[in-house]
Amino acid sequence: MNLNLADLESAEAHAAVDWSVLAEPQVDSVAKAVARGFARDYGLTLEYDDAFQEAVLVCAERSLDVRRILSESGPGLLHRWLSQRLRDRWLTEARHRAGHTSYEAAQQVVGSGER
Repeated sequence: MNLNLADLESAEAHAAVDWSVLAEPQVDSVAKAVARGFARDYGLTLEYDDAFQEAVLVCAERSLDVRRILSESGPGLLHRWLSQRLRDRWLTEARHRAGHTSYEAAQQVVGSGER
């Protein structure tokens, strides 16, 4: 049976957070590699430590998927899958931040309106 990334996305319910998945050496090395890539690609807005923390959190939250990917397809597919999950989270967060007005921008608007 071939593992398909679309199959993993269709599962609605996820098990409780399982931090034990992080004890597997391949999970740690893939999470670090994905975090390095994100820090390199999005270095102005996302630091390595933050990207690694997000990667670890995704792995713990979706530990059943992580173990299944590793056992059926190996670390290469895990890298791709984890990169997609991080990109989804990061872009969603970036969109939310973009919708907010910073304090400095609000002060400039108020300041320009008083003149």
